[in-house]
Amino acid sequence: MTDTSSTGIAVVRGEMQPWSDATGPRTPAGGPVLTAFLADLLPPASHALVLGPHGRDVVEAVAARSTAVTVLLRSVSDATELHAALAATNVRVVAGALDGLADEGGPAYDLVVAADGLDRVLGADSPEWDWPRRAAALAGLTAPDATVVVGLGNEFALTDLLDRRPARDRHGDDEWRPLHDDPARPVSPGQFRDALAARGLHVTALYASFDVAGTAHTLLDVDAATAGRPGHPAVRLAVRALEAAAARQPLLAPVAEGADNAARAGLLGAVAPGWLAVCGAGAPRHTAYADAGDGLLVADRDGGRWRVTVTGGGVGAGALAPLDTVAEVPDTETVERRLLRLAAAEDLPGFRRVAARLGDWARTDGAGLVARLDDTGIDGDTLTRGLLAWRTAEPATPAELLAAAWHRFRDRLIGGHHRHPWPPWLTADDLVTMWLGMSGEEADAAALARGRRLADAVAAAVDAGLAEVDLRAVLADAEAARVRSVELAGHVAGLERTIRFRDQQLKARENRLRALRSELRALKGSRAGQLAEAIRKVAVIRDPKRVARAVKRRLR
Repeated sequence: MTDTSSTGIAVVRGEMQPWSDATGPRTPAGGPVLTAFLADLLPPASHALVLGPHGRDVVEAVAARSTAVTVLLRSVSDATELHAALAATNVRVVAGALDGLADEGGPAYDLVVAADGLDRVLGADSPEWDWPRRAAALAGLTAPDATVVVGLGNEFALTDLLDRRPARDRHGDDEWRPLHDDPARPVSPGQFRDALAARGLHVTALYASFDVAGTAHTLLDVDAATAGRPGHPAVRLAVRALEAAAARQPLLAPVAEGADNAARAGLLGAVAPGWLAVCGAGAPRHTAYADAGDGLLVADRDGGRWRVTVTGGGVGAGALAPLDTVAEVPDTETVERRLLRLAAAEDLPGFRRVAARLGDWARTDGAGLVARLDDTGIDGDTLTRGLLAWRTAEPATPAELLAAAWHRFRDRLIGGHHRHPWPPWLTADDLVTMWLGMSGEEADAAALARGRRLADAVAAAVDAGLAEVDLRAVLADAEAARVRSVELAGHVAGLERTIRFRDQQLKARENRLRALRSELRALKGSRAGQLAEAIRKVAVIRDPKRVARAVKRRLR
């Protein structure tokens, strides 16, 4: 190992320069969700190792619980910048590759954090180790009773399966990924467990990891994800995280539908973007950790209920005030999922019953809450708030809150191309007015307008990152536009035909008028016509004596 006094870092074989893992499309692993997870998990340690690119928040969290910390980064510039930014004095930053650190020897580590995984720990000059060989090198650095946190990217992830880009365009040179497949790499939770166990690392907890370009968004216990069903809290958390992860990714189809289908098959944990394994005696406290805008959501599953705690402000969008609360929600489907199923089946009586229950709940238990039907759960004969809840920043009537809920439902119903029994010519306000009536509220223009603004505020808070439209939606929109253009072309052709008929009728009438005018002129020029004109003039004389006196006066 070489010490560089000018930069304050140590160097082992395999360092890369110029290179940076901090400025590419995938940033170092970190974020409030990961640090909260580690805060619950990490025990005190004598010698800790942070392996691979991690954010400064992760390094500081490990340093706060360890006597001595070694951070291994393959980029010399990243190592130099991290060393300069850290205030902790018990952290030693090493630039180099995993194989170089393994050859250097040194003390066994009783805590290892490799949440970024083992894909960015080898240098350009390192041997071509497959994933099991890298895992074996990691295991060789640990003490017998060490706590190890290691991540793994999933090549069977739903976001990769639905990525519409060809394989050659999914990764760039700035990622420095091997251009060949690794047939020995684990691609399922079971294979991940077995691969670690084969290297002496026995998994005590396994989480499905959902990240946005390296920053952890949601960590969900794999068993809870596997047990989740469409519309249930675990699946809601996963869908929300998948949509955030795929926000800037061109997709073939919506990830939400794919996640629901995977959940129905019990495979949601297998199609997560990655996994985070905990090996050793430690165990996390909560079933799920999730991003909540400016705050953090933690949830615990206990039988058929989830205990949800939101701290740190949640998310806000101007018109909304987030709730920092502790709540219990049932492990049941959402109101939206029930309504979509009833609409697809054209079960209008059932739809009316659910809408009426929604209205009763909004006026009683849910008074003042901005209801998101895609997060509001069904709890027996009543409803319950979702995982994330808001109140309006200013007072709102039940009609306005229900209008906001129905506006959002309409946007997702039509935007998602779901089946429903209502005719296409009904406008958004027509549908919302009808549904408000089912909920027992009269809709006026002011309530509809306020509801529209609240629905837009909810969309800005919840759907903030969703920019890409999936290919299937584009094709469906194009087909709808084609059908509409054919209908309009037929309408135009009908109007043109009507206009031609009208032109022909006008020409026939004009010719008839000309003929009648000619007959009239001929009649007036005949002797009979002249006699009739004279008789007409005489017939208008009502007072002959008065006319005679006038003639006499004129003759004098």
